[in-house]
Amino acid sequence: MEIPRRNSDMKSKPAVLTIFILLALLPVKVAVGDDEVVTPPPLADRIEAARTAGPFDVERVRERDGLRNGPRYRGATIYYPAEKVAADGVEPPTPPARLASVVLVPGFMGPERSMSRWGPFLASHGYAVMTIGTNGPSDNPDARGAALVDGMVTLRAENERPDSPLFGRIDPDRIAVGGWSMGGGGAQVAATLDPSIKAVLALCPWKPRPHVTHAVPVFFLGAENDGPAPVRKHALPHFERLDDETPKLLYEVRDTGHNLAMNPRYAGGDVGRFALAWIKVFVDGDASWLPLLEAKPDNASRFLLESMPTVDSPPVTDAVSDKKAA
Repeated sequence: MEIPRRNSDMKSKPAVLTIFILLALLPVKVAVGDDEVVTPPPLADRIEAARTAGPFDVERVRERDGLRNGPRYRGATIYYPAEKVAADGVEPPTPPARLASVVLVPGFMGPERSMSRWGPFLASHGYAVMTIGTNGPSDNPDARGAALVDGMVTLRAENERPDSPLFGRIDPDRIAVGGWSMGGGGAQVAATLDPSIKAVLALCPWKPRPHVTHAVPVFFLGAENDGPAPVRKHALPHFERLDDETPKLLYEVRDTGHNLAMNPRYAGGDVGRFALAWIKVFVDGDASWLPLLEAKPDNASRFLLESMPTVDSPPVTDAVSDKKAA
């Protein structure tokens, strides 16, 4: 695609924005005598950076590029981070050599593209993000859970496919799943099918019978005025049903409806911020992101947080893995 010519002031903006995002997300090292003290950026700056796109460009792999089409889902796209083009002498950040991944499935009657805004957002922060469609638009949560697990098979296969741009780059042991509405219920089901899943994003989940128990950390997003999936009948019972030792967070956004989960930029970007921080903590094992989960937004009509690790805990992913094996 041809890029329009811009004046020098406009040309420098992407580089400046990238630098701002990196400074907001990365800790600062300060020498104190012979010791080096790591000081995190101010929390407000980190929250703001997590609400917006990350420092990487985003590219895609589709089925016409050789991506596997699993039998349990129909249609898929993988979004992944790529290095930005250097501008004005500024060296762009390099994406991780090994990528953690997220598989996302839509809700009732929703096509794959209904989750398409999540792909670029999370990929720009350094993740491989696979959005999938369903074999039937009315597939129930159980079928959507099986579709998510099949998506994990595809991610791992892509890691082994020599012609893939993701060959050797997918970490097969760091995969999260998520979904919207029935897809959010399906993500809960997937966690019961495959205990290797590191985290669940249950976005305005719909599953009326909350008889789902597992040890996978779950982020529940809820909308105060959700007609199809009222929080009190879906997300909240699921939250309460999970084992007391399972990390879980329920964030209900005031004056919002069921479509809240379609875009990470909704609720002033807090929808994306919580999902991103949840992945950082429980997929990457980075406890420095815990303050971003503990900071209650002003737009929250309900905010429940239980069984969370602390910054001084052992590596988060190790602790969760030990609990699953118990």
